[in-house]
Amino acid sequence: MKRNRMYIMPLLLVVLFVVGSQSPVWSFPFSSDAVRFERAKDHFRKGMIHFNKRQYLAAVEFFRNAVSAYPDYHTAREFLARSYRFAGFIDEALREWESLLNLNPGNVAIRNKIDTLRFRKGGVGGEERPDELVMSGEIVSRLLTGYRFPNPVDCAVDEEKNIYITSFSLGKIVKIDPNGKGITSYAPTLKSKLFGIDYQKGKIAVTDFARDRVYVLTKSFRTLFMFGGSGNSDGLFHGPEGVCFDSVGNIYVVDSGNDRVQKFDQKGKLILKFGEEGDYEGELDSPTDAVVENNIVYVTDTGNKRIALFDDSGNFIKNITLPKMSRPRGLSFKSPYVLVSDEERGLLFYDIAKETGEWFTEWHNGERRFGSLYASVYDRDGVLISLDYAHERAILFTPPRMQYTNLDIEITSVDTRQYPVVAVYCNVRGRGGSPVLGLKKDNFRVTEDGMKVSRLSVDYLKTLHPSASIVLCVDRSKSAGEHHDDIPWASEFILRKMRTNDRIKIMNFNRDFWMGNDFDWSRRRSLKAIAEREYRHESDFGNVLYNAVCDLVPRLNRRGVVMFTDGADTPFSFKKYSSDYIINFARSHYVPIYVVTFKNIHPELARIARETGGAHLRSSDIEGLRGLYDKIRNAEEYRYLVMYRSYKLPAFRGWWSDLHISIDYRGQKGLEWGGYFAPTK
Repeated sequence: MKRNRMYIMPLLLVVLFVVGSQSPVWSFPFSSDAVRFERAKDHFRKGMIHFNKRQYLAAVEFFRNAVSAYPDYHTAREFLARSYRFAGFIDEALREWESLLNLNPGNVAIRNKIDTLRFRKGGVGGEERPDELVMSGEIVSRLLTGYRFPNPVDCAVDEEKNIYITSFSLGKIVKIDPNGKGITSYAPTLKSKLFGIDYQKGKIAVTDFARDRVYVLTKSFRTLFMFGGSGNSDGLFHGPEGVCFDSVGNIYVVDSGNDRVQKFDQKGKLILKFGEEGDYEGELDSPTDAVVENNIVYVTDTGNKRIALFDDSGNFIKNITLPKMSRPRGLSFKSPYVLVSDEERGLLFYDIAKETGEWFTEWHNGERRFGSLYASVYDRDGVLISLDYAHERAILFTPPRMQYTNLDIEITSVDTRQYPVVAVYCNVRGRGGSPVLGLKKDNFRVTEDGMKVSRLSVDYLKTLHPSASIVLCVDRSKSAGEHHDDIPWASEFILRKMRTNDRIKIMNFNRDFWMGNDFDWSRRRSLKAIAEREYRHESDFGNVLYNAVCDLVPRLNRRGVVMFTDGADTPFSFKKYSSDYIINFARSHYVPIYVVTFKNIHPELARIARETGGAHLRSSDIEGLRGLYDKIRNAEEYRYLVMYRSYKLPAFRGWWSDLHISIDYRGQKGLEWGGYFAPTK
């Protein structure tokens, strides 16, 4: 027995050393003052409980106490900085990270966090130049077994950054994920020759050159309807090529063989047609594509080597001609440019306001050029996808800022309630703060205590059935009392649409705030709470908005704050929390704020609504009120939930586990560390 103990003690010391050394900022440093450190650890544990419940201000207090008890407890200071950041207190977070950087100037991770926050505070840099684009990847047809796209003629991209490419020779659409892997394909008939394609709000429009048809599909390629036929009469086609949606869903079809463009409504019913064969103003010669922006229709008049502009009623405006334009084909829009894909020359960035063009024709110091450029389109992250017909590939370009900056990964919470299943809530952003969408599990790499986790899930939140959590803030200030009868009426635009899996909370406020009704789906109970009469004092908008966001942060469904107020400005309007704190807090967790005013337009409330992704509405805006619920419930899900099963044995329950999450996506990389205490039960 003594011999066994002789072996066990050194083994325990080795385990303690290995586990204790896993944290990048020394979770458990040894100290001569063991009592102070034990007290600091106790504060840290309590802080982690609040942090993982997303109660960040409560976590701040415990982490601050831990740092106060033991100033060299760097992990506690790191989580203090994170708690400040997730609570919207950016300057305070920067102060703590700068303290850590002063102690360890070579810590690249902390320096990146500081640089990223300061960059966002200062705003995104100036306008990017087209000639500065950097090739970041390519999707080659011959390498996609089962998803090849020979003779590619057009492409489109959806909000999840999936790419749709039409193969003319195979008569099909190939759908490719953001990592360049084939997902599925679609071919309507064996005789089809698919050509133009466009995407908008879950719908795909694609032309069939051989069968003179237009198909309108879902993202999963389910046919919604089709229209057209062969001929030159109204609504018929002769070799249709380009197709595009306008902002309201009307469909423009470039009827190339008939030298015209036809406009259809959302159900495929003809509205009007314009253009005819010729080279005079308003005439077209073998047009190939179209794009609509600000009610102006841009058409590639390929045979006449120009771009023709019409209004959305078909009236000719003007032609755009440039000396080097040769065979213009594909069109797309990226403010302030119209992008013209010229089959022979390359890609033209035409600045609409300045009426000047700049060509992008080569890269890699002139070693690479387009073979035959047919189409180009930007995805939502600013990645340019250019379709080379001759080389049968899609080439991806990014601005330099994306190539030489890191992804910002935020671990906002770790849930161990179903341990050994661990759920890590993450946000992934670009340098400017915009969410990075479309990441797959192949983009993630997770290690726990130095061991790679082999089986991950990252799509859970996106697969949840859509539902909404709303906090309705009702102004109970003295000046708002005159609008008491309008509040139930305005609330009904939300309450009548709610479903049993939705939740709404009523929060009343003036100088203080109090709950009228906790999260509930009942319209009757909500209206009863709204009908209360208790109007006095002035309003503290900041206090109620900050706490409303607090209530929504932990909830897993789509979330939004709606405020009903008269908008009166008083000395109490933002007494406790400034508008900047509220904006930072709401944006950190993707919670939009909608403000409905019955009388005045408060400028700071309007700014909060705008900068959090919400909207500022007047109570007289009926259409705006009708759309409030749908905007919240159907909003995109920006959060990632990384789930895996821990390797940790039962003997290590209660011990700290280190997590590292890294992401590799289109040449951009990100790394973050975190951790959790394994549950004791």
